[in-house]
Amino acid sequence: MRIRPRAVAQPVGIADLQSLVRFAAAEGCPLVPRGSATGMPGGNVGPGIVVDFQDKAFQGLDAIDLERGTVRAGVGVVLARVVDAARAVGLEFPPSPSSVTRCSVGGVAANNAAGARSFRHGSARPWIEDVEAVLSDGDLLRPGRSRPDVFGQARALGAQGAWELEWPRVRKNSSGYAIPDFVDTGRPSDLLVGSEGTLGLLTAVELRLRPLPAERRVAVLALPTRGALARVIDVASRLRASACEFLGHSLLQMGAVEADPLVGDMVETAWGLAIVEFEGTSEEVGSSMGELLSEARGLEIAARAGSDGIESRDLWNVRHRASPTIAARAGEDRVSMQFIEDSVVPPGRLPEYLAGLSCILSEARLEAVVFGHAGDGNVHVNPLVPTGDDDWRDRVRQVLEAVAGLVASLEGTLSGEHGDGRIRTPLLDRVWGPGSVAAFKETKALLDPEGIFNPGVILPLPGQDPLEGMGC
Repeated sequence: MRIRPRAVAQPVGIADLQSLVRFAAAEGCPLVPRGSATGMPGGNVGPGIVVDFQDKAFQGLDAIDLERGTVRAGVGVVLARVVDAARAVGLEFPPSPSSVTRCSVGGVAANNAAGARSFRHGSARPWIEDVEAVLSDGDLLRPGRSRPDVFGQARALGAQGAWELEWPRVRKNSSGYAIPDFVDTGRPSDLLVGSEGTLGLLTAVELRLRPLPAERRVAVLALPTRGALARVIDVASRLRASACEFLGHSLLQMGAVEADPLVGDMVETAWGLAIVEFEGTSEEVGSSMGELLSEARGLEIAARAGSDGIESRDLWNVRHRASPTIAARAGEDRVSMQFIEDSVVPPGRLPEYLAGLSCILSEARLEAVVFGHAGDGNVHVNPLVPTGDDDWRDRVRQVLEAVAGLVASLEGTLSGEHGDGRIRTPLLDRVWGPGSVAAFKETKALLDPEGIFNPGVILPLPGQDPLEGMGC
């Protein structure tokens, strides 16, 4: 997406950022936070002042606190720096997304990001110990502070809300505000994480780390049908796999893996591939892998396991080649677009979602590539859009609106890890019930009464068009 901002500000420290927030509140000027700009749904662009967190003041990475298993990082720090520092002392940050070498710590927190291992370890929120943020009045919320005049009221409102029966039953979610988590804990960080810069501007994040597992091994399974995927997810969940990924038939047809020496011969007749990872001690991993392969034989699903860490890493690379393959094979006349790329449904309803999605795309005369975190019910869908056609925007809108309806019918949300951004926000009232939407509005009004923080994200502006700035 491309939207021309009014200006770009690069604050050189906390005090500078506080002055900017006070100025914006006085002038009624929107502020749009921007980190490494890896976000997909347009949450880091807007017509106000784009706040660029690339100054060295937001690039600090403290020494790891080995006793507590935590590390404090500025929001501008690229996550790979954290991962490398943690690995050097035998630790890891489990929710690391595939964009780890490019995404910023602030973006990970703002979107409640996740990666393949969210299947076992969850999204970013439970791995964030605390945050530092500048609030709408220019005050600095430091770790351990609560601001009861703001967050206390927000928690009380959330506890009284009518959202409980409406809340989706998904394993992961990066849509809307995390009201249940915040009501449960009362921690401001649980509300600010995943709020996409609409309730405050994060300046630093304290991340929780865990010991690296002794061993990890991967298996690839050739799925003959959509139903086989559901059965593999069930088995992987029961065996507490650390990841359960999926590559759809359309991606396999692009030649992403057919030449791979490890799995190329499994592709020809497969409807899709599942990639399952186990972690733990050597004995635990061996036992779980043996049971998975036994279950696969019983289901007549071809499977192949990595014999060691190196071969398992090579099998993971099959999954990591997905996005580059899509970009390379889309062709000159089509563009791989991310606008329905992050929907999440209860895992048991994933086959229904994939079947409905196929019908929606067919009706709009669009092809798409499907892959992602099947174990969480969160798959990435990249339609290949012929932007040279006069009606391409109408077809994109048709798909976007139909998918929102499908997701709502399956009790899912439009984002499992990427956030709502400007693309999905205008459709949230179709997915969330009126009680939830009311709670979102009340929360926003309490924390950002002037509406300066990233307006048009999570709560739409009047007449907001989800396709604004798309394909420019």
